[in-house]
Amino acid sequence: MRLLLPLITVAFGAGMLLGTDFLTSIARVLFGERASGGSAVLTGALFLGTAAEAAPRVCRGLGGWMRHLPVSGLAHRRAAGLAIAIAQAPLLLGFLVLACYASPAPAALVANALKLAITACAAALYATPVERRWRSLPLALTATVLAGAGGWGALGAAALLLVAADLLAGPLVRSGPPAVHLSRRSRGSLVELRIAWRALGRGLFGALAAGLLPVAAAFAFTHNNALAPEHIRLAARLGATLSAVAVLAQMAEALAVRRPAWPWSRSLPWSSARRVGADALILGAHALPLVLLAAWIHPTALVALAILPFLAVRAAGAMRRGSRAADRRRRRDRDGGRSPRGPGRPASPGPPCSPSRRVPWAVKAAAERERRQKVSRWLELHHLAAGDPQSWSAS
Repeated sequence: MRLLLPLITVAFGAGMLLGTDFLTSIARVLFGERASGGSAVLTGALFLGTAAEAAPRVCRGLGGWMRHLPVSGLAHRRAAGLAIAIAQAPLLLGFLVLACYASPAPAALVANALKLAITACAAALYATPVERRWRSLPLALTATVLAGAGGWGALGAAALLLVAADLLAGPLVRSGPPAVHLSRRSRGSLVELRIAWRALGRGLFGALAAGLLPVAAAFAFTHNNALAPEHIRLAARLGATLSAVAVLAQMAEALAVRRPAWPWSRSLPWSSARRVGADALILGAHALPLVLLAAWIHPTALVALAILPFLAVRAAGAMRRGSRAADRRRRRDRDGGRSPRGPGRPASPGPPCSPSRRVPWAVKAAAERERRQKVSRWLELHHLAAGDPQSWSAS
């Protein structure tokens, strides 16, 4: 539900900015007499996207100790599906508000509420990881779209399809331990990319979508306004730069959380600079297509390629955050509280001004952060330790 907060905030802000007439028009398109199959597809797509975001967070850990409880696997799966459906409550309430704008009649509101409820449940079942997924998936997907595509007949058919999909889905899929060996067909030179993609998961598409927003805004700004050539060039450069920054920030944050420094990587014959360079290359390669896409607005957007290596290396260095403060504390404790820099010792000079000349300095700084990482530190799970009898800090 916290993930939906920005979406709901943007929706309410747009409604307040555009006024009641815009909300009434959208409501009539979705729930009024002008509603069609396209409106049902749009509504179903929003619910499917919300369910896809909620499912990994709801189902994480359900293959562990909960399996020993005296509850059937089918009950586990239905409880998980219900939790995913409840996570869509903000979106459901937002659509109900639009339904009130479309028609204040009680019968129409009841029908629209039933349509939205069945759509949310079908989308939740579609996103739930079940054993017989390919049997229930087509039925759940059809029910998601069919619920809002017609009258009471389509609503009844969608409910029957939802029941059939629930009966065919089976229990939750069992998740075993992850494979630690690569297949024979895999190439060892791509192991960093494979690990990064596996750590990012579907978050990679979210990062790319965030990077597309500045490019789309620059395109809309330049094609919907009569601008001077220099303003078009500025918009293209700004869109390309913001797009690269957004992608690098999103991916670096996700990799820092999902793939932190761990001792196994230290056992490989790779230097700290190589590990930093590999991360920078992965980050920069994913931001490069968006910069090239911004060049379609105006070729001057390719200027952003000059600062992309520096930004990628700085993002790779930011992934190793936290070690510098720990080193400062250790040095302060070792020196008895005195500053490690003597009274006559000058401060280290800053990096050169040119972005291309800053890259070696950024690589050196990121590699130093990598070497200062304490890979043996204990990272406890992010949950309430007082309620866990096996927690180290609570015992």
